[in-house]
Amino acid sequence: MSLHQTLEQVVEANLRLQVSQLDYDIAEERAKAEWAIFEPVLLLTLAQESNNRQNTTEQFLSQRVSIFDEHNEIYSGAIEGVLPTGGKVRVGTQIRNLDNNLQTTGRREWESYSGVTVTQPLLRNRGWKSVASQIELAAGDSSIALQDYRGQLALVLSEAEMAYWELAAASLFVELSQASVETAEIVLKENRQRFDAGKTTEMEVVQSEAGLALRKSHLSNANQRRVDANARLAAFLGRKADNVNIIVPADPIELVAQAPSLSRALSNGVNSHPAYLAQVERCNQAGIRLAFAENEKLPQLDLKASYGLNGLANTFKGTLDEGLIDRDFPSWYLGVEFRFPLTNGKRERHQLAAADIRKRQSLLELSAIEIDLVNGIHALVEKVGSLGERSSALNQVVHLHERVLDNEQEFLKAGKSESRKVLEAEEDLSEARLESLSAMLELRRANVDLLVQEGTYLRDRGFELVDVEEPVLQ
Repeated sequence: MSLHQTLEQVVEANLRLQVSQLDYDIAEERAKAEWAIFEPVLLLTLAQESNNRQNTTEQFLSQRVSIFDEHNEIYSGAIEGVLPTGGKVRVGTQIRNLDNNLQTTGRREWESYSGVTVTQPLLRNRGWKSVASQIELAAGDSSIALQDYRGQLALVLSEAEMAYWELAAASLFVELSQASVETAEIVLKENRQRFDAGKTTEMEVVQSEAGLALRKSHLSNANQRRVDANARLAAFLGRKADNVNIIVPADPIELVAQAPSLSRALSNGVNSHPAYLAQVERCNQAGIRLAFAENEKLPQLDLKASYGLNGLANTFKGTLDEGLIDRDFPSWYLGVEFRFPLTNGKRERHQLAAADIRKRQSLLELSAIEIDLVNGIHALVEKVGSLGERSSALNQVVHLHERVLDNEQEFLKAGKSESRKVLEAEEDLSEARLESLSAMLELRRANVDLLVQEGTYLRDRGFELVDVEEPVLQ
């Protein structure tokens, strides 16, 4: 199974990634929900009212009855909404079916009012930034959730990749141990034949048997190491260990080391790393909250205006026609309302101070993350370079030990060497191969860690979620 196929299965099966995905989905839905602030609202009212009271002298002189008795029906409909300027608007109609003891017997009255009312803040809560602050904060939460998901995805996939390479190394270690056992078996067989022919001593045979037993022990350890590595990878794939067959990695563990560019790595770190991008978004959110707190400290000065048309008739339709068509009886209102705390807004002042502190705190955290990124990238770039050189040098050591073993085996066949020297040469070769394999595994890990630290791991492995843009700190 190739590395890409393995990582695809991890994405589908890993429960931690599914949880992070759901967190992002929740944040997305919340961000969409905040736009509902601009959704018009339909308000319908159907009511009855009854009033039976004794009139005062003043009321008696006006109405000419000592008891006022009324039973009215009220019908109203309106659409209310919020404007991008921060204002509130209401457009509606109210119709009242009046029935009281002041009316002429048999004469019904229908009263209507149709109009629009606007309340527009002039200082506090004025403008797009005030009305859309919650929208922008929710969008920021969505962006942070996306970066958290990117970070979790990169973390899980990078760990799964290292489990893949550890399994590849363990499988290769089994092959090397098996080859070592086969070499020891050949040496033992040849020594027994030479002993039977009287060309060597029994001690040579005993040494060969001991060497074979030691290598079988190493093979057993190698098999157990592969089983453990297989179980770790199976966990990432969401499989149960007791039902898992040995996974066979298809990609070679060898990695052609390329000296990474420090400047490019640093640029990637501040443009792509999930933690850095998430903190930039938190800084922007702190700026939004600070701007909102500054606006909240302003006095409340609202412009209020209304305009409507009145109607009065004997029928439902008649009152609407008189109000909306004849338009003979308009009414309007225009004014301002001022509101300001007498103690100069103690709550608002402290909220503004807290928002300012939170802004400075988020910027400090951003600087700390940037320092950690730069230091980590510096160290990993150096580590990848040195491990690449070490891996190349160990490969040369392996080739030299292979030549030594080949020569000793030829000398042994010609009777010019001892089995002990062959086994020693083979042991030196095995140790060199194991050290070279460990160096390749370390190089793989350092390369993966560098990609994760840069924030480019997902893009490099073909699992990037979005086109990452250069962050803008507002």
